[in-house]
Amino acid sequence: MFGIRYRKANPTDYLLHFSKGKLAHEGPGLAFFYFGPSATIVSVPLASVNIPFVFNEPTADFQTLTVQGQLTYRIADPKRASTMLDFTLDAQGRYTSDQ
Repeated sequence: MFGIRYRKANPTDYLLHFSKGKLAHEGPGLAFFYFGPSATIVSVPLASVNIPFVFNEPTADFQTLTVQGQLTYRIADPKRASTMLDFTLDAQGRYTSDQ
């Protein structure tokens, strides 16, 4: 209604709300109203993320070697991470880029 929107984040999301280019709200698990046409919402995940990987490589004698593993990471400085990657949300709450 008239561009006023409400955003409520999970405790594992760090939100940065920019209004007219200036930081208006910042913190984990925020809930606030904002004016949609002039606002930008950035949501950085704080939870630990597990990414499995598999490498299939041939050896010198042409045998197949399979290496499996799992990478676990967590963002410790969400404000710095938001400057390096694009975590911007669109109006439906989805990330605008696929980084």
